[in-house]
Amino acid sequence: MEINYTLILGAALAQFVLGAVWYSPLMFGKWWMQIMGADRLSKEELQKMQKEMAPFYGLQFLLTVIFTFVLAMFVHYLQMANVGFHAYGVAGWIWFGFIAPTQIAGVVWANTKKQFWAKQIFVMITYQLVGLMLAAFILSM
Repeated sequence: MEINYTLILGAALAQFVLGAVWYSPLMFGKWWMQIMGADRLSKEELQKMQKEMAPFYGLQFLLTVIFTFVLAMFVHYLQMANVGFHAYGVAGWIWFGFIAPTQIAGVVWANTKKQFWAKQIFVMITYQLVGLMLAAFILSM
């Protein structure tokens, strides 16, 4: 497998779209709004907050591209080393060893109310797992 930059961009875009759906009212957006306290904002306050967040979407996409590029490198080099890992295995171990522990620690040590820990951890780590597996699928093409 060669590192395919077109697939990296496609996988990053797919993860970005997944995030938009994941954190929308179609999936876990209502929970997320409750966890973040945004469910108590007026419509005007919510629109203002969303407008202020707009520039951060570009940053998030860049971070997703970097993340996906590093995943592609891991997949490429582990396949070259013939260790028997498919892209899904690499993604799963990255999620288990790096993503899940840091996301959980981030929730525990942040200013999140304990009553929301389970929901926030669930939403965040399952999104990351699904996103990683989606990226692994696309990178395997």
